[in-house]
Amino acid sequence: MNANSFITIKELVNTINHSPEIDRGDEMGPVAVRRGKYVYVYRTWQDKRDEEERKPMWMMMIPVNIESLSELYEREDLDADDLESKGFWPLIELISKYAHTPIKFREQVEATA
Repeated sequence: MNANSFITIKELVNTINHSPEIDRGDEMGPVAVRRGKYVYVYRTWQDKRDEEERKPMWMMMIPVNIESLSELYEREDLDADDLESKGFWPLIELISKYAHTPIKFREQVEATA
């Protein structure tokens, strides 16, 4: 994997929030927000707002130090088969690309920008 294929935490969040492939065409989501050691991914921007009103509605938490997509498949709060069947394959591929980025490069571009 070369440096051009690395993805930072900021790029992960921005791509989830703005990519037409991940949006599924309804302009509702998913929506990602970084909070501490996790990137929370909500099904829609509405779910993010509801969570702020103390109704947790996120569909997954991506650890910022994830090293393998299998870590998410093993979590009880993520049904990867459900995500695949509902057209979230581009999101899964993006998370996989992020997981394969060496941890030392995930913040590097962000800190200099």
